[in-house]
Amino acid sequence: MNPNNSNKMGKIYHWGIMGASHIANKFAERLKILPNVHCYAIASRSLERAEIFKEKHGFEKAYGSYEAMLADPKVEAVYISTINPLHCEHTLMCLEAGKAVLCEKPFASNSAQVETMIAKAREKKVFLMEALWTRFLPSMQQFKVEMENGSIGKSFLLQCNFGFISPFDPDNRVYNLASGGGSIPDIGIYPIFTAMYLFGNPIDIKVVSVPAPTGSDWTTSILFKHKGKEISMLTSSFEMILDNEARLYGEGGYLKLHNMFHIPTQLSIHQNEGCEQAIFIQSEGNGYNYEAAEVMDCLDKGLLESPRMSWQFSIDLMHTLDEVCRKAEENYTIF
Repeated sequence: MNPNNSNKMGKIYHWGIMGASHIANKFAERLKILPNVHCYAIASRSLERAEIFKEKHGFEKAYGSYEAMLADPKVEAVYISTINPLHCEHTLMCLEAGKAVLCEKPFASNSAQVETMIAKAREKKVFLMEALWTRFLPSMQQFKVEMENGSIGKSFLLQCNFGFISPFDPDNRVYNLASGGGSIPDIGIYPIFTAMYLFGNPIDIKVVSVPAPTGSDWTTSILFKHKGKEISMLTSSFEMILDNEARLYGEGGYLKLHNMFHIPTQLSIHQNEGCEQAIFIQSEGNGYNYEAAEVMDCLDKGLLESPRMSWQFSIDLMHTLDEVCRKAEENYTIF
């Protein structure tokens, strides 16, 4: 089913967005194309920023505080796009107010916070989902389908990298620990997610990491072993441009999600005999519409969590991120 065609005659959901960030702008661009959406409210700590966002994307209301938006009874679902360390606090605010929550990745700062958020969603009987949009992209879903269908035989190895150059600035959020900085939580989560989506939780984790002067990780390489004896080799970096691809190697060749693997992209099969086949995948826009459509589909069904991005998966993902970050700090290489 095409998510953009879902619920055409069903309920119209009034959405609010918490935080007028860059990613909130990208989310709003695709939210407004969905037929069952009313782009209702935007809240920022700056009313001026909220007003600019409102006019740009055609929202109805602009609020200069998060509390004011959550007090609006018309708001039904909230997308949280504030900085990483505030995800837990803002999610709890939304759940207390009875608003369905789609919270940007990483879900929280650690697994204890994730478990607190989920416990509150259970208590309040309110929908909650991590906004790891890559999970819902047609290209990523087809990547797994091809693996499960045996397009390359038994799969043994995932190589997945995400890196670009971000000039060092201690005040930049990607380097500032107080803002949740570091390549692991910011971009390393995408290779880690891909490995867990394909192979399940790692049973052994090895990490080598180089820190930035602020103590956040600059470049980190990760090695996972999975219960099916698969291996994942993953790297994230703010120091260099990597290929930003996901390659899945098997006995018959390899599958490749092309640069940039975490967004709507091309998928191809490369056989050992040298044959290459491109797989056409239809995607719409920047892809943020798919996660919003999932939220509304779940709300239509009266669900508290998405079966496709379950609470347990988010707990497992955050536990893995915690362990990777812990091992990165223990094994920082200082040159």
